[in-house]
Amino acid sequence: MYKIMIYLENDSIHDCLDLIGAANIIGSKKEEYEIYGIGLDINEEKCKNKLDYLINIKDEILKYDVMNIAKYIKNITDEYKFDAILINANDIGRMIAPRVAMALKTGIVADVTELEIEDDELIMIRPAFDGKIIAGIICEKDKVIISSVRSGIFKYDGVNDKKTKIINYKSFKQGKQKLKLISSIKKSQSEDIRESDFLISFGGGVNSDFEKIYKLASLCGAKVSASRRAVDNKYAQRNIQVGQSGKIVSPKVYIALGIYGAIQHIEGLKDVETIISVNTDPKSAICSLSDIVVHGDAIEFVEKLTKKMEDEHK
Repeated sequence: MYKIMIYLENDSIHDCLDLIGAANIIGSKKEEYEIYGIGLDINEEKCKNKLDYLINIKDEILKYDVMNIAKYIKNITDEYKFDAILINANDIGRMIAPRVAMALKTGIVADVTELEIEDDELIMIRPAFDGKIIAGIICEKDKVIISSVRSGIFKYDGVNDKKTKIINYKSFKQGKQKLKLISSIKKSQSEDIRESDFLISFGGGVNSDFEKIYKLASLCGAKVSASRRAVDNKYAQRNIQVGQSGKIVSPKVYIALGIYGAIQHIEGLKDVETIISVNTDPKSAICSLSDIVVHGDAIEFVEKLTKKMEDEHK
């Protein structure tokens, strides 16, 4: 039996459960496979019927004590003999994954954006050299496969047909807790562009009048995003960047204003229903992928569409 483990976090449980989609690709060429979830005091109701097993670690360990979490994963892996381990590539996951790999004396493929099976060999694909190239990586045989996977790449298909077995795990005496929680402040939740069905995104071709873009987005019920070039030029914050080094988005409508469409940006668009590009250069790469191409100035387009929207709201 081939065994695949997914590390779960309550704070990002939906992103973690989406890794079931990745696990299904990995197990697709196996005769039989099982999917395990592991996490600290996980909300069991959200995992029922989605996983074959949920190993719920019952301990007072802090969720950001990555050293002891990695020890738990290592010990559980030794006990259950996992063949593959998938970890969400968020801030915590990026710290846990390499520690688990070191403990298990195996390699890690970080920030995976695609999985392929070729001749029964798993190929993990990720950006390399700051997103300038795409690398396909094959792990050694007879080694545990460990990868951190970018959020938004894979989707759980929503089929709840498993009879999840719950295992409460507390049989390992962890190392001394070196972290102590003194106080905490709840961070206000900012809107995530990955949750939007409608994105208006601007690139290096737009260098002013940004408030007009935000006004249009407000009228349309959209969120604003940006390309890496816009972020590098300090025109936008990195938390709204779309692309390999930003966020993977799947809106129903994506309006690209002044975006050339380099491969690094295109890789950030997954299953977009309609792409509308506005560009003074109709030969820009993104135009060839667009459903609608508007040849012209992006801000002029924004102004005219804003006026149209305002007229309709009168």
